[in-house]
Amino acid sequence: MWQALITGTIMGLYLAISVGPILFTTVNTSLHKGIRGGFSFVAGIWFSDILFVLFSNVFTVFTAHFLDVYIKEIGYGGGLLLLALGIYYTIFKRALLARSGDESDNGISHGEIARLFAKGFLINTLNPILFVEWLTAATVFAKTYSVSYRVLIFAVCLGINIFSDILKVLLAGKLKSKLTFHNLNILNRITGVVLIICGCFILYQTYYHADKWKKKEEAIIVYNPM
Repeated sequence: MWQALITGTIMGLYLAISVGPILFTTVNTSLHKGIRGGFSFVAGIWFSDILFVLFSNVFTVFTAHFLDVYIKEIGYGGGLLLLALGIYYTIFKRALLARSGDESDNGISHGEIARLFAKGFLINTLNPILFVEWLTAATVFAKTYSVSYRVLIFAVCLGINIFSDILKVLLAGKLKSKLTFHNLNILNRITGVVLIICGCFILYQTYYHADKWKKKEEAIIVYNPM
């Protein structure tokens, strides 16, 4: 049991401290849309992660086949999405601070909540590298741990990841009172550059290494939990 807890904790901390498009976009969204908007965004990420875990563990062979067939489409779609968001944040995004108690923070519309949720879901889902990581972990753990241990591992991992996202949103809310529009515009540019770099990286990896990902999945799929 302790080994499962430690494994889940390590996985969760790895995801929590990873610096990438999710981190910068979460902070930026929380600063512009307020705490409620930030939670709407990360809720989409959580939903995506939970689906990854469920499908990777319950439908391992099916998920591997899906990834084998559509890996390039997922990779190109995710890369282009990050590129488009990066260009938007770098060139078109205008600084707008959401103050506690104002309409932009507490009165965010249901349509905006749905849009932010979908944005978080798509950014997380259309990332083939993350897809491969979840599937690899699920397949390897299937050879080592029982079902109850795997449930504990992924529950701890997701719990730590969700807790870290909550902290990011809340801390961003504390910072916004100290930010000027100039500094927020700089943050927009930094977020945009990070998204562009990540988008280009995913496109590069998809173009040159998609076939290697397929071979990797063929090598690790040795157990069907169904």
